[in-house]
Amino acid sequence: MAGPEIVARHANGRTPPPTWLRRITELIRNRDWIGIGIEVAVVTLGVLLAFQIDQWGQDRRQAREERQFLERMYRETDEAIRENDWAVRLHALIRRVSVEGLKRANDNDALVRFAATPDSCLTGASFPGLGFNDTNYEELSTSGRLNIVSDPVLRAELREVAATQAEAVTQLNYSRAQGVPITQALDPYVNLGFDQDGNRTCRTDWPALVKDHAARNAVVRNARYQVLMWQKRAYTRDVLAKAHNHIACKLGRQDCLAKVPQIIGYRPRNDVLPPALSRKSISPSGK
Repeated sequence: MAGPEIVARHANGRTPPPTWLRRITELIRNRDWIGIGIEVAVVTLGVLLAFQIDQWGQDRRQAREERQFLERMYRETDEAIRENDWAVRLHALIRRVSVEGLKRANDNDALVRFAATPDSCLTGASFPGLGFNDTNYEELSTSGRLNIVSDPVLRAELREVAATQAEAVTQLNYSRAQGVPITQALDPYVNLGFDQDGNRTCRTDWPALVKDHAARNAVVRNARYQVLMWQKRAYTRDVLAKAHNHIACKLGRQDCLAKVPQIIGYRPRNDVLPPALSRKSISPSGK
């Protein structure tokens, strides 16, 4: 607060308009301690208020960016779960067909009947990749964008998604490399075509296949690699489901669950086998 003399001199035009520093100097010279305290309090309050407004604006921007990011991850984890579900069913089906054929290896009549059914098709070593989600989460993890997520538990879950996706891709690349000779050994016994309605057909000559030692070994190896891929994809699906549910709860979506269903619920083990599933379950829609 300026003293009377300062105001008077300024009014008469004898001095330039007082700055905050000049006013403080005049107040100190006049020993106006109350005025000094008021000036300092006003300035301090103004600085704190400006800082608070700026911080409030930053918090709003960060909250908006975080929600936009979570909306994106909600859609991507949902799509990734559907992709992994399809891959899990496919790997389980191929293993089941392999096992069912080998179980009948010593019964030619049973093999002939089995080969005549649609569920007997063995198309070689099929190890599909899964679209965008094999790389997106790893990129998000390494780019530092996950730091926008304020919840440390959710941030850790998304990093685990990236790690499990990368681990599944490593196993996928290995299985594909090993699957080349498997497919070569099985190819002479697999007949792919189309029926009169244009639908794809597949017939495996199981009676001839089991008489070929190399082909029988290829079926065994194929079943083993399908189990490994099933384990990786099933665990990835579990991790995805957990992260997706956390995001759904954060966004207040209806699919927020108190307990998330899990396929295996722990890291893949060598003694875990996929369930026997029908061929109808391998379509991406699950129909």
